[in-house]
Amino acid sequence: MARGLSTAEIATDLFISPHTVRGHLKAVFGKAGISSRGELVARLFSSWRPR
Repeated sequence: MARGLSTAEIATDLFISPHTVRGHLKAVFGKAGISSRGELVARLFSSWRPR
């Protein structure tokens, strides 16, 4: 997702269904208190520091 892949592309890469990808993303969104892919990527990279 952080690489900009679609739900279908993620599903293909991981050999799972798009429905499963959406379910996992929904769970992550809920735990992180966010509501979009953009918010998740922003949160992931806001604390990332290159070495």
